[in-house]
Amino acid sequence: MRKKTRKIPLLKKRASESDVIDWVTTHDPFDRIDAKVSTVVENHSDLDDLLQEALFQGNKAQLNMRIPPAMKALLTKLARERTTDATTLGRIWLAERIRKELTGK
Repeated sequence: MRKKTRKIPLLKKRASESDVIDWVTTHDPFDRIDAKVSTVVENHSDLDDLLQEALFQGNKAQLNMRIPPAMKALLTKLARERTTDATTLGRIWLAERIRKELTGK
């Protein structure tokens, strides 16, 4: 027996970032796909272009995250070996990982 598809409202066109976060966390991705309010996107070339542009933008947005002290110490050590700081190395690694996720490699 197939489960009944719940009615899921569309996300507002001018939704704020917090509205998007609330909507995404409230509605299961598979339920959204079943209700046809979300789709699976196979081609990420537009995001790859955005990432390429982002690499040359100024660092104006902020992301705060907590990590274990030992991880921070290792990140700092590795950054010093590369003659940079931990924040820059973390940003480089994040960009590399995003590119890897977008290209599927």
